[in-house]
Amino acid sequence: MSLPRHLFSSAFRHHHLGRSFAVIVGIMVFIATFATVAEVLLVTTSYIWGRSVETRLTVEIPDLGDEASLSQAERLAQALAVLKALPNVKSVTPLQTDDVEKLLSPWFNKPEVLHTLPLPALIDVEQKANGRLNVHQVEDALRAVIPDAKVNDHGTWTQDIWRLVHGLAVLGGATILLTGLTLVIAVSLICRAVIAAEYETIALLHLMGAEQTDIAQHFQKLATDIALRAAAIGFALALGVTLLLFSSAKGFADFSSLQWFHWFGVGLIAFAVPLCATAIASLAARYSVMRQIQSFP
Repeated sequence: MSLPRHLFSSAFRHHHLGRSFAVIVGIMVFIATFATVAEVLLVTTSYIWGRSVETRLTVEIPDLGDEASLSQAERLAQALAVLKALPNVKSVTPLQTDDVEKLLSPWFNKPEVLHTLPLPALIDVEQKANGRLNVHQVEDALRAVIPDAKVNDHGTWTQDIWRLVHGLAVLGGATILLTGLTLVIAVSLICRAVIAAEYETIALLHLMGAEQTDIAQHFQKLATDIALRAAAIGFALALGVTLLLFSSAKGFADFSSLQWFHWFGVGLIAFAVPLCATAIASLAARYSVMRQIQSFP
């Protein structure tokens, strides 16, 4: 049986139900898109950054001034020679004084004070891809020449950061799931209101021989069209806000470690959000209508 094309259009306009339907879908897509992009970028950036940190050690050579038998430059040269002779070492890079001052400057109200302090010499040690440096062995080798040398593998504070990242990832995932659940409930309630507004028409069509699946499919198509347009608007707004936040976060957030394929993956996942939201709204509308039609006499 052929159904009128605009069978449910007036019902969606009744009491602004169609507008409420679109607003809810748009808001849910906005929240889900923002949460998804933030979570994917956080996890991806943290993973890449963590892998980079895991392959590096930082060696500190204190500046003893007049108390040392050798100058700081000579002590640094000895440390570099020892580190370069170690197996599994890919590169050894001493940090310039300006770089050390930049690292310490956030802890000083007056940066000029740094010029008067005996700053330690820092050495960045990168291990080979297939090798593994033992911190204690590196420290023992250095202290045989420079007794006060210190080696940091960043393990303690990186574990704290990973716990924070995992906690934020779980929170983001819970936000996305709750958003999807809220979308299903809201869509179902609005669809029930639409069906109630067209109860007599649907009951008449049902008595005239219209199949339940035809009525549900007709209703689902209209709900899908509304959800798709609303999802596109919500996605565009979320994308705009996300780009604005990223541009303002350049001062303290570094995404330079992400390659083009990482951004491509983030874009694909983000683009999937409005499509998934539309599919959820469509299926929720169909399921809600089918349940109500089955209760008709």
